[in-house]
Amino acid sequence: MAIKCGQKKRLTGTTAIAIGIGVKVVGLGSPAIAHASMTQKEFTEAVKSYQIPQGSMDIALNRLADESGVRLIYRSHLTAKLRTPGLAGNYSLAGALDALLFGTGLHYRLSENGETVSVVLAQAGNAANDASPRGARSLPTIDVAAARPRPARAVSQGGGGRSGAGAASGPLTGKEALGGRLTGYMADTASTTLKTDMPLMKTPFSVQVITRETMDDQQAIDLNNAVVGNSSGVLVVPNSSFYTGLMIRGFSTNTSIYFNGLRQYQLMNVDTANLQSVDVLKGPAAMLYGRSEPGGLVDLVPKRPLDTPYYSVQEQAGSYGFTRTTVDATAPLNKEKTLAYRFNGSYVRSDSFQDFANKEYYFLAPTFSIRPNDQFRANIDLQFMHDVVMPESNTVAVGNRPASIPITRYLQDPSYTGKLPQRFDLRYYGYDWTFDIDKNWSLTNRLYYRSQGQDLSSVSIIGLNQATGVLTRGSYYQSVTNQGMATNLDLKGRFVTGPLSHSTLVGFDYYSNYQPLAPFYLVVPASKYLPTFNIYAPIYGSNFAGVTPNLFTTNAESWKGVYAQDTISFWDDKIHLLLGGRYDWAEVDWQVKNNDLRTAWIVSPNWSKAFSPRVGLTIQPMPWLSFYANYTKSLNADNGLNAGSAIPTPLPPVRSYEWEGGIKAEFLDKRLLLTLAYFDLVKTNVPGPDPTNPGNTLVAGEAESKGFEVDLKGRIDENWSVIANYTHDDVRVTKGSLYNPLTEINTQLFIAGNRLPTVPKNMGNLWVKYDADGLLKGLSIGGGAQVVGSAFGDNANSFTIPAYAILNGMLAYRFDVGPAHLTAQLNAKNLLDTTYYASSASRFQIMPGTPRTIIGSLRLEF
Repeated sequence: MAIKCGQKKRLTGTTAIAIGIGVKVVGLGSPAIAHASMTQKEFTEAVKSYQIPQGSMDIALNRLADESGVRLIYRSHLTAKLRTPGLAGNYSLAGALDALLFGTGLHYRLSENGETVSVVLAQAGNAANDASPRGARSLPTIDVAAARPRPARAVSQGGGGRSGAGAASGPLTGKEALGGRLTGYMADTASTTLKTDMPLMKTPFSVQVITRETMDDQQAIDLNNAVVGNSSGVLVVPNSSFYTGLMIRGFSTNTSIYFNGLRQYQLMNVDTANLQSVDVLKGPAAMLYGRSEPGGLVDLVPKRPLDTPYYSVQEQAGSYGFTRTTVDATAPLNKEKTLAYRFNGSYVRSDSFQDFANKEYYFLAPTFSIRPNDQFRANIDLQFMHDVVMPESNTVAVGNRPASIPITRYLQDPSYTGKLPQRFDLRYYGYDWTFDIDKNWSLTNRLYYRSQGQDLSSVSIIGLNQATGVLTRGSYYQSVTNQGMATNLDLKGRFVTGPLSHSTLVGFDYYSNYQPLAPFYLVVPASKYLPTFNIYAPIYGSNFAGVTPNLFTTNAESWKGVYAQDTISFWDDKIHLLLGGRYDWAEVDWQVKNNDLRTAWIVSPNWSKAFSPRVGLTIQPMPWLSFYANYTKSLNADNGLNAGSAIPTPLPPVRSYEWEGGIKAEFLDKRLLLTLAYFDLVKTNVPGPDPTNPGNTLVAGEAESKGFEVDLKGRIDENWSVIANYTHDDVRVTKGSLYNPLTEINTQLFIAGNRLPTVPKNMGNLWVKYDADGLLKGLSIGGGAQVVGSAFGDNANSFTIPAYAILNGMLAYRFDVGPAHLTAQLNAKNLLDTTYYASSASRFQIMPGTPRTIIGSLRLEF
């Protein structure tokens, strides 16, 4: 048989199975020996991280080829009936082969050939000590060509997982991978988020991974910019909530943002400098994570130290006085490379398209890795942030549309927000470690402690004279300190019972947060020190000199849970049945005192206990095609305190359930991943803001989100990459209050049959990038469009947020400057300067979209 690709080398094959390293071989299933420039020391000592699931030996060997950059050619009948327990951890290529082939009767022999190494896999008993073992039948001459490596394919990292750019289809590591930035747009696993090593093609859930390369190409500096548009069904929530929050499948995720698999508390301005990826797990995730919103969960996956030194400095500047400086540095700390560090930091200073608003913060994120041997690996994460923000304001609705005023108009008062800017200080200390008990079992522990201080202030709009444009406003201020911790312990294992292969997870987690006694200032209305304000003719200025607190609050929240999950694979690794369950114990304690600290309302401990089951099925008739379905239930602990009522009361817990089914397909040699998902999600006790009282919260009995999503990510060929998605979602209140047309606009009650605010029925996104080669190598051009349909803006469905489309573009050029690389890049967001509104919660909480923004950057890396 002849195999021809480019410059040929003539080799003679003489064994049952062979591996070609660093070459491109076409025609799998035929025997060969291939030679490559790889020393024996590299073969036995160079370590990579592998995540290969149990199952068919054919599939495992092909996966090893993908993750190591080798190509396998072998007689398929030797492996057709063989199974392997898989591989998870850091191995040399020799060690990976040892583990995969253990107990199969197959092994390999090395034969030195000058500067090359021939890797020979042969049946036990037939192998000799040279490259032409006696007893192995001579095979036809073949032609093999050295191949240029394919672009890297990203794998979500974290926990005890991989420590570089992720699995690559070519040998892109260290400097070649530019610090793990060249991940491509597609990932084939999300091991930290799913807590298993199962590839996405075999999991019965929709998981969208926003890779490092995606964030770099789009200059996404914060979480909202990174996720919105790059994953189906995701929107931003109005900025009146103070904290970073996203909306997934129609429901807010304010309490469902995780870092390295552990829940975070009320984050602000989440910077992407230290993130390797952002994983969006769709649907209720309570079985693995406890309290989480049913629409989905966002997991921030951190960068990890690399074995190869890498250093990068980037300077960005753009519209509205925006500047950002980032640093990324990583290297081993000893010659054995058992200790390594990585430091990511950023400094941001920016004004806003809105009058008076601005922000300034610094963010420091050092991390350390410890890998004393192949069995144990650990990471230590530190984060420090100081953030001062004069917040942007929402706009209001007049009639059935947003008011016809410039979106630059500031409807708060700078003399108030300037004296009481929002502040966020974070101190975070965390670790994770994984110990491989043996090749099939591992133990992982994660833990963090954090302390964060927050000053929260705003001028709230609680009324509008539709005829004159005069606002009724209130003010809110609270300065709090929170301390919290979270931890989990996961035992993962693989074993076989007859024809069934099991991938098992058993775990425990704990989360707590404590807020000491803190003053709560709520003034409604605020007219005694804020002047009358007309949206059409604003006059700013206040007599603010401080106010007396209304009351003092303290709260403590904790929950603990135990969970177990087993994925059972059978029928030649084509069917995967997932069975799982979790039991939670959650407690929220509130204490509220009036301003003399004597009269108090004690809200006794509010307990929530529940069992959350999860069942999933994946059928994979062909390696590139999967059909999946799942059913899951979720528990949310209490949503907080309804401080606006006469006697503060706790909000009821949220419960939810979802049916989901879909199709996943890999195309173009696993470079392109397509996910189609249908979902029907029901959520009870849905909270919502009360526009007439900023301290009050409205609750709907039940709401349903039903629709489908399409996501396409990856590389079309060597030059073209794509991100495309579409969402159709109908989100409605199914159990609510009775409709009263005379009071509904003022009360904003949840009415059965009404759509929830801000969620359009249809939205989609397209982003395409071209990487040039030849004479233009180093040039990248990208662009796309985000199209969002119209939506209602409030619970009463009394006004409409118009549909909009925005265009984005990117131009970058990377070239060498001595041993370093310099990248110049220019991004344009909302290129046509379209006026739009990104989200809305009520007639007084409409978030304007950002006008045209230009960001330029220079990045030096070596």
